[in-house]
Amino acid sequence: MKTFDIAIIGAGPAGIMAAITAAKQGRQVILLEKNEIIGRKILATGNGRCNLTNKNIDVSNYHGANPEFIKQILSAFDQYKVTEYFESLGVILKEENNGRIFPRTNQASSVVEALDYELKKLKVSVETKASVKNIHYEKNWLLSGQKTTGDFKIEAKNLILTTGGKASFQFGSSGDGLYWSEKLGHTIIFPHPALTPLETVESWPKNIQGLRIEGTVKLTADGKIISQSQGDILFTHFGLSGPAIMKQARNVGLLLPTKKIEVHIDAIPEETKKELDKKIETILNVNGAKEIKNALAGIIPVELIKTILINLAIDPEKKSSRISKLERVSVVGVLKNLTLTISKTRPFKEAQVTAGGVDAKEIDAKTLESKKIPHLFFAGEIIDVDGDSGGFNLQWAWSSGYLAGLSASK
Repeated sequence: MKTFDIAIIGAGPAGIMAAITAAKQGRQVILLEKNEIIGRKILATGNGRCNLTNKNIDVSNYHGANPEFIKQILSAFDQYKVTEYFESLGVILKEENNGRIFPRTNQASSVVEALDYELKKLKVSVETKASVKNIHYEKNWLLSGQKTTGDFKIEAKNLILTTGGKASFQFGSSGDGLYWSEKLGHTIIFPHPALTPLETVESWPKNIQGLRIEGTVKLTADGKIISQSQGDILFTHFGLSGPAIMKQARNVGLLLPTKKIEVHIDAIPEETKKELDKKIETILNVNGAKEIKNALAGIIPVELIKTILINLAIDPEKKSSRISKLERVSVVGVLKNLTLTISKTRPFKEAQVTAGGVDAKEIDAKTLESKKIPHLFFAGEIIDVDGDSGGFNLQWAWSSGYLAGLSASK
């Protein structure tokens, strides 16, 4: 049986950062990964470009655990330290819109290769295609599992779980760590998809699938506003996607079983309802000979206009001069409040992150050590913390991985 100071299960961003940090403290570290390669989820982030962090990190971009818990962990290794660290590895970074930070190469592989080199330089024992089946604590942690070459057993003083949640399970996040944590006595906050598209009761979005607009989104539960967002909205064959929609998914997963969930889209947020009505009235008067679908094509994509008109039982071919005030007001009302009923979120496979996880109340914010089990630490998505899109979840992984690795080394 091989013996180590620290065993880490899961070679995603949090696990890799924990391993590097612990090894820098002179500890003997083993990093176990069931995939064939490390950092598989990193390779998929930012559409393969790796949105490494965000310049504008704030606790308000995170959900789940108490904000003070989140703030303490983020401050241990903040976005400035993260960018400085990766540039010290030779990964030159650049800032894009909304503070998003990417490698200048636009390739996530640049990040993974730099981290892999660092692991080797620090002599971290990395075992891929290593599936852990059992974990048990006596005086030390005892781990057993299977590799392609046969069974293995490992003993370690400290154990760090960085197995992720259930999102994007095609990259290896199967929920194993949540199962082990619960078996060890930890409370698991209901895991559900976050940052994932939404399915609608209405079928008409499939008629304009692929159409993208920019607008604001309000999510309501039984008529009460729950959350709001702004940005791109994408119509799909199943309903809605895009950053402004996906941000709402974590709330949908919690509320949908018992409440009627609706999405309200303001397709022209820069205009008040009164201003928009006046503008459309002028357009229709000036373009009286045009069909209404074409007259309004300068305001909103013609495919969406046609769909709205059909849903309102207004002929899209109708001449603008023949549109009544009631019809015009109805069109304005829909443009300012396009409402769809949500049937469900898309599955974990399509989610960027998991909402829910190990209850943060049972984890020491100063060390990320379990308050229930000695010498057990957590980092990354396995904890009940999820961030907005834009590099916030990777920042959480780097910060929590760093803190867990440092704490487990003491």
